[in-house]
Amino acid sequence: MHHSTEKPPAIVFDDHLLFAESFAAILERLGIFHSVQVFSRESDYVSFLVQNYNKPIYLFLDYYLPEKNALSLINETRRLNKKARIIIISSVTTPAIIENIITYQPEGFLSKTSSITTVLECLQEIKKGNTYICPDIRHIVSNGNTTIDRIPFTARELEMLALFASGLSIAETANRTNLSRHTIVSHRRKMMHKIDAKSIAELLAYARRCGLI
Repeated sequence: MHHSTEKPPAIVFDDHLLFAESFAAILERLGIFHSVQVFSRESDYVSFLVQNYNKPIYLFLDYYLPEKNALSLINETRRLNKKARIIIISSVTTPAIIENIITYQPEGFLSKTSSITTVLECLQEIKKGNTYICPDIRHIVSNGNTTIDRIPFTARELEMLALFASGLSIAETANRTNLSRHTIVSHRRKMMHKIDAKSIAELLAYARRCGLI
């Protein structure tokens, strides 16, 4: 059986451009990718996915993105490209958030402080068909002292929380998410009910305390 030796492209998706470009330069020096591109806007990245439909790609994705998190982007990437290999590379330190990210089954999970050796080890394990979680992330989870067993909110709800936290009104949130105002109000009521919050202020205080926003 003959296997293609063509190198796949790598994508670094992170709004912190200094880190993104530095990390992209490291990936380029490894010489194992056909090309390395940096994206910070979802629309540009989705256009790239559409143009490279079902071609093997490696996505290095930050968890904390402007006014949202990476979970919806994991789902969108998988919808548009079944051959994408998704590696979260983030500074997240909250055990419950890490465990929630892992339920989305990324192929790899790296810390932003991971060494080049760790990055290579991650890529080698993924190539073998294994999932890789770096030692720093495993350490946070195993030593976590969190009062939350699991994140009670969906990826969409977490996105809305970030928008509420940025000060957007219900109408502005509806416009940003392409949902109706009624749907936003319903989501907000549901989120408050999940944690028994009596106000939006209580809901946001809970989200900040748990590192969700």
